[in-house]
Amino acid sequence: MHKTMASKTCLATEILESLLEEDDEVVQVWYLLGWVCYLQVEKPEETEAFKDSARTYLTKAKKLYVKVKCDDSPMLEHMEQLLAELGPGEDLLDLEEDLPLENIDDDFVESSDDEAMEQ
Repeated sequence: MHKTMASKTCLATEILESLLEEDDEVVQVWYLLGWVCYLQVEKPEETEAFKDSARTYLTKAKKLYVKVKCDDSPMLEHMEQLLAELGPGEDLLDLEEDLPLENIDDDFVESSDDEAMEQ
């Protein structure tokens, strides 16, 4: 990866991280952070670090996708494709034990919008 591309990915990461500080429940931000890290896996000196970061961000995006009932199926398919290509990581196994997908809704309170939709 040449210097211009590296500076662009660094800037993209900074912008996405600042968006997370504002609202950490936007699926697309987690997804894009994972994708940016995935694209940087080509750097031989930092391959595992970028793989781990990509797995973490993409796993968070996938769990959040379910929680907020996102309906962007192409994005979900791409997340699953990227995660499959990255393969399982040691830290991912720990993360999945801590945050099982089946119980993710238990940690969140329904908003008034959710309640109105159920009626």
